[in-house]
Amino acid sequence: MKKILKWRNLKYLVAFLLPIFLVLMRVRAVDNDSWFVLAEGREIWENGVYFEDKLAMHEGLKVIVQNYGFAVIFWLIYSLLGVGGLYMGMLVCFVVILWLLYKIYLLVSDGNENFSLGLMVVTGAMLGTLFVVTRAQMVSYVIFLLVMYILELYARKGAKKLLWAIPLLSLAQINLHASVWLMMFILMAVFVLDTAREDYKAKPIIVVGVVSFLVGLINPYGLEMIWFVVKSYMDGGIQGLVVEMQSFAFTSIWMVMIYVMIASTIALGFFGKSEGVKLRYLLFFIGFLALGLNTVKGMSQMILVMLIPIVPMYKNFRLPRLKNEERARFVTLGFTAVLLGFVGVRLVKTVLELEDEPDAVMRMAVDRLEERVAEKEEQKSEVRLYTGYNDGGYLEFRGYKPYIDPRAEVFLETNNGKEDILVEYKDFLRGKVTREELLEKYDFEYIVAREDDPFNWDGMEEYGFEVIFDDEATETRVYEKKA
Repeated sequence: MKKILKWRNLKYLVAFLLPIFLVLMRVRAVDNDSWFVLAEGREIWENGVYFEDKLAMHEGLKVIVQNYGFAVIFWLIYSLLGVGGLYMGMLVCFVVILWLLYKIYLLVSDGNENFSLGLMVVTGAMLGTLFVVTRAQMVSYVIFLLVMYILELYARKGAKKLLWAIPLLSLAQINLHASVWLMMFILMAVFVLDTAREDYKAKPIIVVGVVSFLVGLINPYGLEMIWFVVKSYMDGGIQGLVVEMQSFAFTSIWMVMIYVMIASTIALGFFGKSEGVKLRYLLFFIGFLALGLNTVKGMSQMILVMLIPIVPMYKNFRLPRLKNEERARFVTLGFTAVLLGFVGVRLVKTVLELEDEPDAVMRMAVDRLEERVAEKEEQKSEVRLYTGYNDGGYLEFRGYKPYIDPRAEVFLETNNGKEDILVEYKDFLRGKVTREELLEKYDFEYIVAREDDPFNWDGMEEYGFEVIFDDEATETRVYEKKA
């Protein structure tokens, strides 16, 4: 116990607290996708896994709930602990991610603790700028890093038995968040290619990979669970609206900083010693960089592997010894206490301020909608309701079945087997589909529209609608069709 409490060991606490503090400062609400995930989880918990969509207004849409397991867990956490529980779950996953990053860096650096902690802080900070959210991707990062750590242990220490944990991780990944299941096999493929230059065997990885693939078929949707991911990515209709599928561009200071870190890593690679650098590290960097430049979603995996190639180059880096240990002890204790206080206060404040809503205006808009639905004695799930792409998930959480929601893949004909609703919606936003055409096709009773929506228009009375809610500051309106 005394060894644990030594002031020098406070570096571990500080190293974990720094990226956590960044996340607490940046993430102060649950992610917008959380609302439809909660709706999915509630539906599955109450009625079982479904194969035709139960959330949107359209009938007969074939659906594969690729995160069905996560959605149920998400719903149960929310049911017990509310949005604060979802937020705390995100932070717990982040702490596990940081720990796995540290273990990987420690392994690759041959045990350089301080260097590994520093790299962990940098990677955690980069991940925390954009990618730490209340979504299934947090669990996927944990599984991704676990697979990498197991493979690295095998490559360095011949730990064959540990490889058999990968099929279990495959089973977890396919049933929690299938959309990134294939990433596991990319990692294994890289290690197999690396055996051409290293002295560990490819056969155990290949055998485990085959078993992991077969285990992946153990899910409610079978092979369809796997193929829907490929089909969604190949369909051009998903581009544009889905931010995580867009190219990673210079649209914020945080994105610029990540590009700076990539450039810095490349520069350090040029000046570092090539001794100890493995082929697999270079393949990770090049492959995930290509993926990251292509999609925002891919950049998160790039961040997880970005610094690994330079670790062997600088693994002998050591901090200079402190001349005045007494002063260093005082400064360390003081800084740790202050940082711990800041993190504690920020955490409590954030959790207490979390709301069961995307924003106050949307909550008020839906509250007003519910008043009118109750007055007319209508069933919420039977109301013919239009909402835009980003707001549909919250309406589903509130019990409605809207026109569209952020589950882009569900509204592609490639997946649902019926109609390209996502393309229709994009054409509506671009003016290729008119208000008249959409109203005639769906006969909406209510419309919830934000400022940039074509239905947010002063002339809606021409189509027989009246405004029942209007927030002028945000230009959010709710329309009701006149009797």
